[in-house]
Amino acid sequence: MKLSRAVLLERLPGYAGQALLLAAVAWLAWRGAANFIANARSLGISIGFGFLRGEAGFEIAQALIPFGPASSYRDAVIVATLNTLLVVALAAVFSTLIGLCVAFGRLARHPLVRGASTAYVEVFRNIPLLLQVFFWYFSAMALLPGVADSLQFGGVLLNNRGLFFPRLLHGAAGWTLDLPRAEGFNVAGGVVLLPELMALTLGLAIYNGTFLAEIFRAGILSVPRGQSEAAATVGLSGARAALLVVLPQALRVALPPAAGQYQTLAKASSLAAAIGYPDIMQIVGGTVLSQTSQALEAMALVVLLYAAINLAIALAVNLANGRLLRRQAR
Repeated sequence: MKLSRAVLLERLPGYAGQALLLAAVAWLAWRGAANFIANARSLGISIGFGFLRGEAGFEIAQALIPFGPASSYRDAVIVATLNTLLVVALAAVFSTLIGLCVAFGRLARHPLVRGASTAYVEVFRNIPLLLQVFFWYFSAMALLPGVADSLQFGGVLLNNRGLFFPRLLHGAAGWTLDLPRAEGFNVAGGVVLLPELMALTLGLAIYNGTFLAEIFRAGILSVPRGQSEAAATVGLSGARAALLVVLPQALRVALPPAAGQYQTLAKASSLAAAIGYPDIMQIVGGTVLSQTSQALEAMALVVLLYAAINLAIALAVNLANGRLLRRQAR
């Protein structure tokens, strides 16, 4: 008991300092909120999130759920969030594939493969991401043909309006396949991936793939060389040994830093506003804010949505890492 009391007395100044700091922060937050409410009332500005029930009155170029001018602002927030999740998921998948291929390429024995992989990393990670997105959107996408000259791959159309895929529809006659088709200056039917989505996905995947390549390469180098040699002795080829023996052990080291890179990718997706892709920043922090004049509430939604996406990424990677560790412990 004497030892516990001595420890408590020793730590008491620290506890008191933390309590005072917490009280000061709470007081500043309360005063700031009170001043904001008073100023808003004096200017006749409404406060709160009731505006989300109002009619949006605008269209969104890409909506994964039904949306129109008669839909609410809440629906607009949901559509924008789904669009952001779509580009983050696509870019994460492609950047992971690029990172794995380049990581193994940098460790390949063939000098041409090793040199090309090294050149990719050194070039693309030193070009600003926004510049890469602009390149894919204003340069590469401009080379695509018009609607009348669309490139066709089976039921898929590619032109300067986007990449169009067939869509399954359910009606009185059961399930039918709605194929995209060129009609005048537009494409009818199917589902479209906008040029803005393709450019943003390419930019994010290529840029973040360079950093993931270095993360995966470090993980591969952490695996003892004897593991590959042991796999070769039992008859596994180089590719099968890399996928079945080396990669699972490398991911144990690579996943924690990779989680941070995926979160960086999600935050960088806000650059979509620069090319007009309807994501959270473009719709909530732009259109909704300007129409409702609810600046604080709109930006608070933007902050909370991006924070939620990044926390979800961290949780998913931690769960995957924990499962990987449990498998290796067996």
